[in-house]
Amino acid sequence: MIKKRSAKRGLQRFAYDAESRLIEVRNDNASVVKMTYDPLGRRIEKTEHGSDGYPLGETRFTWDGLRLLQEHKHSQTSLYVYEDEGYQPLARVDGNGPLQKIRYYHNDLNGLPEQLTEADGHNVWQATYRVWGNTLEEVREPYYIEEQNLRFQGQYLDRETGLHFNTFRFYDPDVGRFTTPDPIGLEGGLNLYQYAPNPIGWADPWGWAFAGVDFTGSSDLYPIKGSQKNIVTIKMQGSRPRDFTQAYEEAGIPKSAKKHYTWHHVDDFDPKTGNTTMQLIRKSAHEATYPHGGSVAQYEKHFKVKYGSSESVLEASKKGWLANKIPNRKTKPGRCS
Repeated sequence: MIKKRSAKRGLQRFAYDAESRLIEVRNDNASVVKMTYDPLGRRIEKTEHGSDGYPLGETRFTWDGLRLLQEHKHSQTSLYVYEDEGYQPLARVDGNGPLQKIRYYHNDLNGLPEQLTEADGHNVWQATYRVWGNTLEEVREPYYIEEQNLRFQGQYLDRETGLHFNTFRFYDPDVGRFTTPDPIGLEGGLNLYQYAPNPIGWADPWGWAFAGVDFTGSSDLYPIKGSQKNIVTIKMQGSRPRDFTQAYEEAGIPKSAKKHYTWHHVDDFDPKTGNTTMQLIRKSAHEATYPHGGSVAQYEKHFKVKYGSSESVLEASKKGWLANKIPNRKTKPGRCS
């Protein structure tokens, strides 16, 4: 996207560097927003200047891997705390020293922040959104001077442009699409600008589709003995716990192995047979590849269900793949997709 015209912001013009990273936005009000990145592609600074060149604002960003850790704007500093190995925000620490305040996030099912409260439960900020993340209404206490800019997992609202910074791309909530093509090309699907099949059950914290991972030949596979197997083929059961049960039985490995190992779904789901490859891999090695795609995502896309839900297990039952009876409650989803 090189130009955009909207009722709210008028005409905007966008400029990119040789690596397709957004580096400048010229707004209809003549203000100019510029971005700076580090060698890993993470944005580390954002500045805004008026038509006369006078600086209107500067924000600097500090990162923990690919998660935004801290932002510095004027004299304000905010530090973010997330769930383990995830991108859903749990809390933020605003300020320094004796004036430091801890605020807690209350998120929607997809990790989109809806409220921010003090330790005593008092609400200092809240927002409502359209389906694709555009803000409908935002209300905050007068004394809450910091901005709450976290949106979908991995996204940060740039109020100067209306776009959401999404690590490796920018997302436009007005249209529910990215502003540049997927960096991994057609491996992410035919629609190079798509955010996700739907924003309720899906997330894209890095701004690209998740590629598959194959651990064949890896030293992190479970060390087998005798007739044991660390790579097996099963019929997908509609939930991870059920898949894991089938995989352990097929592998001839005791479930006690789950203390340090977990089953990985390879992205080779066959919708005709229900077959997929499972690999018993060291947890640390598995987590190091997050986020990644696999047969769970393929199953969800094919049947249009959330893996681990009763509807997902029912689809496996209808196909004759289910090994045991349908449960009465939903199973808890895991991380591998």
